[in-house]
Amino acid sequence: MSILEWGSKGSENGKFEIPHSIAFDLLGNVYVTDTDNDRVQKFTSNGTFITKWGTEGSRDGQFLKPEGIDIDSLNNIYVADTGNSRIQKFTSNSTFITKWGTAKSSNSL
Repeated sequence: MSILEWGSKGSENGKFEIPHSIAFDLLGNVYVTDTDNDRVQKFTSNGTFITKWGTEGSRDGQFLKPEGIDIDSLNNIYVADTGNSRIQKFTSNSTFITKWGTAKSSNSL
């Protein structure tokens, strides 16, 4: 068995500024929080890029330094949106479902 490695520094598809956490769905797909690019990226188990979602911000589906990520038995994805002090929940196809916590105001210090 070999160990795979993929990605490099950057903001293009499949690249990372700061990859923080990973999670695996029931099909073996890999989800990575890309903290400094304020997004989540999804890959096949062999590292082929599938999709990404998120941009910098505090609206539904946006992130500010996302860190933790986990997936439940129904393949729902939970992202710790650290900079916005909340958890966001998505389908495995990146559709926003709900959130817990409160996003910071743009006027906060």
